[in-house]
Amino acid sequence: MANVRSYFSGNFLKAEECKGGEIVEILTEGELEEIQTPDGKTKSVLNYNVAVNGQEKKWTPNQTNGNILISAFGDDDAKWVGKKFKVTLAKISVFGKVKNSIVAEPLAETAAPTPIQKA
Repeated sequence: MANVRSYFSGNFLKAEECKGGEIVEILTEGELEEIQTPDGKTKSVLNYNVAVNGQEKKWTPNQTNGNILISAFGDDDAKWVGKKFKVTLAKISVFGKVKNSIVAEPLAETAAPTPIQKA
């Protein structure tokens, strides 16, 4: 049988399932969800339906990825639909534990053009 991790992780795109270099397409605007963090607090997150390796998954970008996507595609996530990014992996500290995390690398051909300032 192939890698069985995808059968146990639910329908979410996770760093543990990625090798790096995967191309991800954003399929929907974000859907707001309230979650409980490991320290017991409640916080709002945005989940996006994405396509990767021929499968549809949900992805919850962290603050860093949110800022990266806003810089590349603008702050209206309705305009992110159809945009693509490449997965890179980085080690980050989350609640005192170091783990791999997905870092979005927007693809140039889908990024918003840089505005040209006229003199």
